[in-house]
Amino acid sequence: MTSKSFSLEIITPCFCAGADPAKAEIRAPSIRGQLRWWFRVLGGFKALPGDVRSQEALVFGSVAGDLGRAGQLITRVANTNLQTSVKDCAQLGHQPFSASAYLTFPIQSRTRNGQTTEYNGRGVIDSGTFELQTIWKGNPEFSTSIEALISIFGNLGSLGFRGRRAMGALAFGSQPPMPLLEALKFFHKADSLIIKKMAAGSPSDAISKLGAWLKSCRAHGRTGQNATEKQSPYFSYAKRDHDIGYGIADNQTAFRPALGLPIIQRTQRGTNNWELSSQAQKGRFASPVLLRPHQSQNQFLGLVIFVESRKWPEGTPAYMGRQQVAVSLDLYEAMKNDPSLKPF
Repeated sequence: MTSKSFSLEIITPCFCAGADPAKAEIRAPSIRGQLRWWFRVLGGFKALPGDVRSQEALVFGSVAGDLGRAGQLITRVANTNLQTSVKDCAQLGHQPFSASAYLTFPIQSRTRNGQTTEYNGRGVIDSGTFELQTIWKGNPEFSTSIEALISIFGNLGSLGFRGRRAMGALAFGSQPPMPLLEALKFFHKADSLIIKKMAAGSPSDAISKLGAWLKSCRAHGRTGQNATEKQSPYFSYAKRDHDIGYGIADNQTAFRPALGLPIIQRTQRGTNNWELSSQAQKGRFASPVLLRPHQSQNQFLGLVIFVESRKWPEGTPAYMGRQQVAVSLDLYEAMKNDPSLKPF
């Protein structure tokens, strides 16, 4: 049995409330779920025998069939020192129509005539640290692989609502178990991650810059107010999707569904709901583009992580109501090759 302890810091607002939406907290099951996700994305450990499914059952446990089994990895949270509050988008300092607010729009409260009509504040960890304790009950020779997984989680992971959009980002409060690029070598499918970077002066600056970049890639803007968006090399993609929703496009192939569904498009004629299915159980498609403020030794970056193993399946349509729409990966590919992003 191998026990380890890792100090982690919350570097961007973390909306990780549980049953009580006003009470933010760090929970070991949430961390375990994140570790499991990264393990799957990266195809399992090179050091362990078997395919990723059998490895996952060994490391995290399984309830498949009649023969449930406990995992060999135990995670615990201890020594939390967290500053919590209840905030909405504006109270975070993300003013309407700003680049930051583009990433946290579901937390924006509704106002009319200067009065708040619907408050969307949620429990948030503004900052703080906690200790992640792991116990590996399996073969000790595989404990280094577990440390590699923790390193990836601490460098690239997040916790809570809007975690794919720069919220709940993490950093190691002390020396990480190993450098990120070294940790990736422990996995079968390290090449499923394409990591790009942009310079930033702080975590909040990284949020703003990442938000501005994503908005430039997929925002059409409001009628008469989209002069800035039109300057973006990605505007033609957003315009096509906009025109499909208005029924005026000469080509019915869309781009933005490949960046995540559902999409709510408000038009003068009503609201279009872009979904993964036309059936009652709509489902959703989680974005394969992750935005991560990154901190290492007081140096800050904005990371854009393209998760190739979770990208849109080619040939799969999206649905605008009951209308089937073809989906292209051209916008996703263009974003991967954006010259403003540098290799990490």
